Amino acid sequence: MAHVNRDRQSFLRNIAQDKTANTIAISAASLVPLMAMVGGGVDASRFYMAETRLQAACDAGALAARRSMDDDDFSTEHRQIGENFFDQNYSDGIFGTENLTRSYTGTSDGEVNGTAKGTLPTSIMGAFGYDEFSLDVTCTADINISNTDIMFVLDVTGSMNRRPDGTSCSGGCGSSSRLQGLRDAVLTFYDTVDTATSSGAQVRYGVVPYAANVNVGKAILQGNPSWMATEADYQSREPDITFGPWEPTGYLYERTGDGSNYNYNRQINNQTYHGSFDSCVAHYNAYQISDIFVSSNESGWTQVSASGGNPRTVQHTGSVTYEERRGAGGTYYGSSGLCDVNFDIYRYQADSTITVTEEREEIFTWNYTQVTHSLSDLYTGFNSTSTAALNLNVNLPLGANGSDRSINWTGCVEEAATTNVATFNPTTPADAFDLDINLTPTNNDERWKPVLPGAVFLREDGSGNFTRNDILSNDNFDRIQDTGDWTCPAEAITLEDISRGDLNNYLNALRGDGFTYHDIGMIWGARLISPNGIYASSNATAPNGDAISRHIVFMTDGTLDVEPDWYTPYGVEWWDRRVADDSVTSFDDVEDMQWARHTERFQAACRAARQENISVWVVAFGVNLTQNLIDCATPGRAFAATNAAELDEQFRNIAQQIAALRLTQ
Repeated sequence: MAHVNRDRQSFLRNIAQDKTANTIAISAASLVPLMAMVGGGVDASRFYMAETRLQAACDAGALAARRSMDDDDFSTEHRQIGENFFDQNYSDGIFGTENLTRSYTGTSDGEVNGTAKGTLPTSIMGAFGYDEFSLDVTCTADINISNTDIMFVLDVTGSMNRRPDGTSCSGGCGSSSRLQGLRDAVLTFYDTVDTATSSGAQVRYGVVPYAANVNVGKAILQGNPSWMATEADYQSREPDITFGPWEPTGYLYERTGDGSNYNYNRQINNQTYHGSFDSCVAHYNAYQISDIFVSSNESGWTQVSASGGNPRTVQHTGSVTYEERRGAGGTYYGSSGLCDVNFDIYRYQADSTITVTEEREEIFTWNYTQVTHSLSDLYTGFNSTSTAALNLNVNLPLGANGSDRSINWTGCVEEAATTNVATFNPTTPADAFDLDINLTPTNNDERWKPVLPGAVFLREDGSGNFTRNDILSNDNFDRIQDTGDWTCPAEAITLEDISRGDLNNYLNALRGDGFTYHDIGMIWGARLISPNGIYASSNATAPNGDAISRHIVFMTDGTLDVEPDWYTPYGVEWWDRRVADDSVTSFDDVEDMQWARHTERFQAACRAARQENISVWVVAFGVNLTQNLIDCATPGRAFAATNAAELDEQFRNIAQQIAALRLTQ
């Protein structure tokens, strides 16, 4: 039996029964799991922070590499860009990471795939046999477009025929012109978007070429012909005919009552008449006639009716003196051939109808003034299914001596009614229908009117200066279409899924001509893409039901350029004053007021587009990026290009941003 120390036994028994001593033992034993719990939490937190940061760095590198690619080809340069972005977001040794690697590769479909790996040493968990964590992430980036509407609003003014540096070319600049650079840039844009379009998505394009006018007549008629006015006011001319006094050219007397107041008078008519006896008798009988007109007092006539134009027929009633010849005593015929004929002549008055034919001289002049022309016949020849350019005609009384002349309409329109106030900021007046991009016309003020240069005439005084006075003249004043003071660009294209070939053909047909009215381009670009207004039925939703991203790409090579004597969507400003007002009277002052107010209208149209959640991108080509253009764009989306290569690059850049670069994993 082992010896038991009773003192120790008592001590241990006392300890076992002492609650204070038990707490110390329990606390000491708890330190080990508590250390594991706290250390695990600290190291786990470090792991998740490191892994999250590693994933973000991988994503950043993949996005940067994909964005730098012009097409689906992935190169060493693109890999380096991805790695550089990774390194900027996850520096070597951060969080204590060791053995860090990253790699980026490209696929044939244009995706960029990335991987990043490393190890993270533990700080506390090493005491429990856990020395490190493995970090391993992947990432993929691609450009993929969903439903997108893109409206190009393109400056096609005369300066687009020049080189990008503004110099002109003898015989035209051809492939080195700004216009050709624009064509190439639009196709680059198209190609960039096309390669990024996801299956099942709707991507549509529209184009509004603009100068001093826009050609949207066909698009309006295809929507609803009632949106075009059936009558409109034009600075035109109308026949002004004055007449001389009526002059009689013929009389016809018809007795209607019995004769009265007979007067008798014998007349012996001896004639030498050679012939047979029977001929002599016939001669005698032929002289026996009644109701031969003698005279009448016109002052006693009563007019009954008048008919016809010029000449006309006028009927009167009145008393007329007639003569009746009666044979008196027969004839005598001798061998010499002498035929003696004796007559009794009676004169008498009788009630009669007098028919007078009258003519008067017509003096024709033109009155040059504002004229309301009827246009109801203009639209009858429209064929909504025709793919040909719009070409309609209406007969107006503008030909020689007021005869009908056929006036042609190719599709440019005058704007709806407006107000000629100085500013449209912060709000646009309700009666400025021209700036309502969601306008659906219901009355004549709201309807659009055809631009008819063949019906618009300039008015000049005797010194050759423009005058706002009406003019009566025998001269044929110049028409707008004869002087060239107007231009109508190519027809606008409403939003559609257009093929590259059709877009290329359309762009090749564009020609540069005319002055620069930014506002009318933006107004109609916004109208054609807005999810509301007259095109809501096709613009509001996409077939797949997903949201639509909307963008206007506005390109110009010049600043606003207006002229008071040009025919624009606001008429001819010198006479119509729909933008400027009557407070200015000199030509230069009207031009200055036009410039300021069209600038305001441009900004109002840009704001209206942005308020419809439409992104507005602006590119200045060959000119300075003015504050006016910057203010029009969605913030951060105004760019400049000094040459064709830069324009191409800017359009590609915009397309890539529109293409919604995104992570696919």
